[in-house]
Amino acid sequence: MTTALLLTLLSVFCIYDSLGPFLFHAGRPLIAGTLAGLIIGQPLLGMAVGATLELTALGVYQYGGATIPDYQTGAIVGTALASAVAAPFDQQVAVALGIGLPAALLLAALDPLGRFLPVFWLHRADHYAQQGNGRGIGLMHWTAFIPWAAVRAIPTFLAALAATSGAVQDIADAIPSGLVDGMKLAGSLLPAVGFALLLNVMPVRRYWYLLIAGFVLFAYLEMPLIGIALCGLVAAAVFVTAQGKPGQQAADDQPPDTESTLTKRDLRRSFWRYFWSYQISWNYERMQAMGFAYSIEPALRRLYPEQGAYSEALQRHLQFFNTSPIVGGPLVLGSAIAMEEANERTSAAGVKVALMGPLAGVGDTLTWAVYNSIIFTIGASWALQGNAIGPIFTMVLVLVPYFLVRRWQFFFAYNQGKRLAARLASGALARLSDGATILGLVVLGGFIPSIVKIVTTLTYQQTITVQGTPSTQTVHIQEQLDALLPFLLPVAVTAVTYLLLRKFRIRTMWLIAGVGLVGLALGWLGWFAPTLPEPPK
Repeated sequence: MTTALLLTLLSVFCIYDSLGPFLFHAGRPLIAGTLAGLIIGQPLLGMAVGATLELTALGVYQYGGATIPDYQTGAIVGTALASAVAAPFDQQVAVALGIGLPAALLLAALDPLGRFLPVFWLHRADHYAQQGNGRGIGLMHWTAFIPWAAVRAIPTFLAALAATSGAVQDIADAIPSGLVDGMKLAGSLLPAVGFALLLNVMPVRRYWYLLIAGFVLFAYLEMPLIGIALCGLVAAAVFVTAQGKPGQQAADDQPPDTESTLTKRDLRRSFWRYFWSYQISWNYERMQAMGFAYSIEPALRRLYPEQGAYSEALQRHLQFFNTSPIVGGPLVLGSAIAMEEANERTSAAGVKVALMGPLAGVGDTLTWAVYNSIIFTIGASWALQGNAIGPIFTMVLVLVPYFLVRRWQFFFAYNQGKRLAARLASGALARLSDGATILGLVVLGGFIPSIVKIVTTLTYQQTITVQGTPSTQTVHIQEQLDALLPFLLPVAVTAVTYLLLRKFRIRTMWLIAGVGLVGLALGWLGWFAPTLPEPPK
């Protein structure tokens, strides 16, 4: 029971962290699985399960509030149930994936419920805004997290209780060895779905040669993943620098902002509110509106001591709002506070409408599609090798940069005031987005052959004549493919998955299920495997 309660609390913390502070991005399966493994006393199992699901989930994020597979709960549930199986480590991992991936897909059906129910809290917050009750809005904001937590905590608790029964062991004993081999191959192929999703949001036709450059660095020059990432960073920096800084003068021509009325304490309170809880009240009706109003409330209270004006300001900032929470949200919040301080109420509302769309596109690309994909791919690849540095590396590279980037944006935007919009309109967003794309494509070109694992075990016999004596030899098809192009099969699987997504617009969940089933069948038949078997000694 204690373990079940701890895993349930973990599920609540994971979703809170992914909606609020992003301390470790605990909602990602690599982190959730690792922490679940620590709780049950099998950290290596948790790392392996979380890393495999992480590579499957690459590029899968809640863009614009989209519902995605619940990989967080899948990693926790899969790790918990597989830990109850007395079997070799590889079989435990296969069982965990066989449970965790379907669970992630099925539990996605509960996610809309967690997003819809906070609407009732939002309407109550509207009532408090009309009364000029900022504390009431704060109460609604925090308690609106309850549905988000419940739809993950309840399934986790039930699965953790099931792990203590003998049913899991009975099911594992009934699984044939061929099915286990199929599960292993399916787990090795599923990262192709994540890479395909990333490629689908990037201008591959325009920068296809960057993918080839990354592939050459890994396949022919045998450069490690960190080295490939650094090469991509250099290429992106060269591109951005070569573009220059157009429009800088226009931004500098803006008049200086008025003298500050807000205290540093007011600004810090707004920032920390944003940091700790920004999206925990996200809902289908107005998305991040309640979080934005709660964050800006300390500044509004100082600026509008008269109850009527304060109430009007609260209602103004409870309107629809949604943008990227890491790169974008803090900028808009800081700028809106500066506008309110300058008594430009129309501009304060206008800057939110004008910037939330462009910043959402750039912020999501920078944070989710590029930065997260790089650090989580590297961390997952190390975790699959049983190296605990993998999840630690990832957590550190979330904790520190995520905090510093948000803090800098908030105070920079506040100090810039209305000059911010002119600076962003000068082409800075476009250059930043292009630089991120260059970095991402170079890195993906090296990551695909290093992460997607598939080889063929098929062979054929041929007879050759040596000095007049016929001899029969076994030819391994994989060796022939390697001579043609190293890592041909991983690249082919990713390319086919990308084409299915791009050309036929197959839904993500169906694509994951399809690739998983194909891997399961091919692995069960014994025609393909993640790696070639060791030759007999």
